[in-house]
Amino acid sequence: MPADLSAATLREGRLLAWAYHSKGLIAVTKNSLIDISDQETTVTPWKDSVQAKWEPPHLTVIFQGQIEQKPTSRSWILDEASQLPRAVRDRVTSTVVVDRVFELPNAGKVRFVARKDEKSVYWTAIADNQEASKTEIGQSEIAQAVVELRSSFGI
Repeated sequence: MPADLSAATLREGRLLAWAYHSKGLIAVTKNSLIDISDQETTVTPWKDSVQAKWEPPHLTVIFQGQIEQKPTSRSWILDEASQLPRAVRDRVTSTVVVDRVFELPNAGKVRFVARKDEKSVYWTAIADNQEASKTEIGQSEIAQAVVELRSSFGI
C-alpha cells in the first residue's frame, strides 16, 4: 500500500479495499471513503453516502451531509478489474436503510433516504425542485411523507 494511503487510513477503521484512479488513490475503510487526488486528501464518512453507481470504468458516489442542502456527486475512473466498486457498494448499502422516490403534488419529485450510523437513523429529503420544496405546502408534504415512511418501515 502506498505510504500516503497508509497514513490517511489510520483513523478511519479497517481498510477494506483501495485502488488507483486517474488522479490518485481511493480507499474504502470501515468508516469512510478516502480520496487522495492531486496531493489533497478528502475523507468522507459513509453516513453521508446516499447512492453509488458503477458503470465501468466510472465509479460515482453521491454524498449529502446532515446540514448540506444539496447532494454532491464525486466520480473516479478506475481499472475495470478493481474490487473497489464492490466494497463501495457494500458500505453504501450497509448505511442506506431506505431509498424511495415520490412524486408529491406540491413539492415535485423527492428522494427520501434513511441512513444509519452506530447511534441513530437520519432522514434526508432531496427534492428535484428546490423552490417548490421550500414552500409551506411543499415542506408540509415532505414532512408528512417522512412520517409515513418512518411508520411503514418502523424507523
